[in-house]
Amino acid sequence: MNYKTKRSAETPTKRSSIDAYYFIRQAIVDGAVKPGERLMEERWAKELSISRTPVRDALIKLEVEGLVSSLPNRGAVARRFSKDDVNESYELRSVLEGYAARKASTFITKKGIIALRCIADQMEASLKRTFPSKEEEVRWLVNQNNEFHNIISMASRNVRLQSILKTIIEIPLVFKGYFWFGREERILSNHYHRRLILAIENGDGERAELLMKEHIYEGRDFILTKLDAIP
Repeated sequence: MNYKTKRSAETPTKRSSIDAYYFIRQAIVDGAVKPGERLMEERWAKELSISRTPVRDALIKLEVEGLVSSLPNRGAVARRFSKDDVNESYELRSVLEGYAARKASTFITKKGIIALRCIADQMEASLKRTFPSKEEEVRWLVNQNNEFHNIISMASRNVRLQSILKTIIEIPLVFKGYFWFGREERILSNHYHRRLILAIENGDGERAELLMKEHIYEGRDFILTKLDAIP
C-alpha cells in the first residue's frame, strides 16, 4: 500500500519519522552523505524542522536496512561498503534480477517495452549531453538506470521481489559505480540494456536472465577493480 494513503491514520511523530527516513536515505543513496560520515540527529532535526525522536527512529530503520552503522563514541554513520559487501550485494542482485528479467519476459506489457526503450534512448543520447556538474550527471544516470531496472522488476509481478530489489539496488555503490564510469563503460551498459529489451520483448526468458546476470557481473567487476586501486 502506498504510504501516502495512510497519512490520516498516522500520528505527527510517525509521519515525521517516515519523512526523515526517506530524506536521509535519499541523501545516502545519492552520495550527498559520504561513507563514514556522521549522521548527527541535531543536524537532521534542524534541517527537517522536526524533533530528534523521529530522526532517531529513521536512523534505527536505516541501520536495520544496512545503510547506517552505529559506532562506539561516534554514533550513527553512513556505512562503508567493503569488497565483500560488493561481492555479496552483486551476487544477490544477479540471482534476483536475473529471475525478474525471466519473469518479465512473460508478463511485460507493450507499454513497459516502450518505457524501457525510452530510457535506453535517453541514456544513449546523454553521451553527447553536457551536464552542469559531474554530480548532477551521475545522479541523472543513476535515476535513469534505477528506473530501467525497476520497470523490469515491476513486470515480474512479484511484489516481494520488488521490495527486496529496491533495498539492494539503491545503495551508494550504484552512485559510486556511475561516478567512476567512463564513456566505454556507459556504452557497454547501454548495449546490455538494448539486448535485454530485445530478449524480454521476444519472450526469451532464459536469454533475458542470462543477459541480466552478465550485465550485473560486469558492473561488479568494474567496481571491484576500482576499489583495488584505492590506496
